[in-house]
Amino acid sequence: MGIKNIEGFGSFRKMDKQSVTGFFKAAGTRDPDILLMKKQTLIAPNKSLKIAGIGLTVLGVLMTLSIIMAILGIPAVLAGVWMWWFSTRNISVVEAAYSEYTATDRA
Repeated sequence: MGIKNIEGFGSFRKMDKQSVTGFFKAAGTRDPDILLMKKQTLIAPNKSLKIAGIGLTVLGVLMTLSIIMAILGIPAVLAGVWMWWFSTRNISVVEAAYSEYTATDRA
């Protein structure tokens, strides 16, 4: 699955709990299977971004082993770590919003 825009959520868009909860409310149902599908829809691009960030970090580290390639390797490591951190943060926001939204259903 590639990087794509999912109903207003792109891979490089910072997700907040309010927007994610609105995405779940827009489903128009409290069916756990549909909400789980919506959660996976939001998480999928961020998982791809996380894998890309890890790969870019590893590639950057390997590039810095050569003095000449360190010029490109250091920015690659920084970009990879940022992508990794950003996607992990987005995934945790989606998980927290999903848990909160499904907990209000049980109460």
